[in-house]
Amino acid sequence: MTCQAYGWKYLAPFSWNDAAQSLRFAAYVDGLPVDVVATQSADRICVDLDVQGTLTESFKTKTQKLVTRALCLDVDTSELLNISRKVGADYPELIESGAGRLLKSPTLWEDAAKTLFTTNCTWALTTQMCSAICSETFSSPTPAGMFPFPGPETIARFPAERIRELMPIGYRAPYLTELAHLFVDDPTLQGIESKALDYKAADKLVRAIKGFGNYATAHLLILSGYYDEVPVDTVVTAYLKEKHRVRKPHAFINRTYKKWGKYKWWGLKLESLMHNRP
Repeated sequence: MTCQAYGWKYLAPFSWNDAAQSLRFAAYVDGLPVDVVATQSADRICVDLDVQGTLTESFKTKTQKLVTRALCLDVDTSELLNISRKVGADYPELIESGAGRLLKSPTLWEDAAKTLFTTNCTWALTTQMCSAICSETFSSPTPAGMFPFPGPETIARFPAERIRELMPIGYRAPYLTELAHLFVDDPTLQGIESKALDYKAADKLVRAIKGFGNYATAHLLILSGYYDEVPVDTVVTAYLKEKHRVRKPHAFINRTYKKWGKYKWWGLKLESLMHNRP
């Protein structure tokens, strides 16, 4: 359910196998490119690693941290469950079945860069940008021949014009290089994922990043654990038009999902998950 809740599984360096229900991705651990394959067995997540070298306990612990973030394994859904019981009878069952978590990238930096790649473009172009940056141009291959998303220190070494030549990023090139420098200096964005900031402060922090308008700000905040607002894109607009015949999505969202409180985005997401169930 975590992988089905979000489209990140279709973007490099992720690879989703629907038949096997397995998630593969490439990542850097201690500077080494590693293949990670996660599958679910009953209530356990099984993770297979492939890396050149010895798998030390420290290496496994650091990889586990990446997998934990990507699959939101440390997210407590009890508060969302309690709110859902007040909204509708079907929602608690959905959450108890595994909903309430979404697939993220192994790092906040990768989520921020990919968010930039989703702005003012088609999904096809987003996938092209992710494939271009997860390549031999910027990364080293894993044993399986996959390329991890490069770290911010790698991207920070390239001038914006060179980035524009190497990938179909267009006007976003200077925004990406500036974002990379920001994450080199502050990898946690002032501890945003630890909820050290309230929603207003977190919103102000992200909104100050060049290239992050209303949509991108709300989008990155969701990936940081703040679900107060819904990033309205073509997917959300199409869903609301089909399901509710809505013409003004922002007003409708604020009115309809207000009952979910700080989980407004999850209110819409859970509804759409039920709507799209076979």
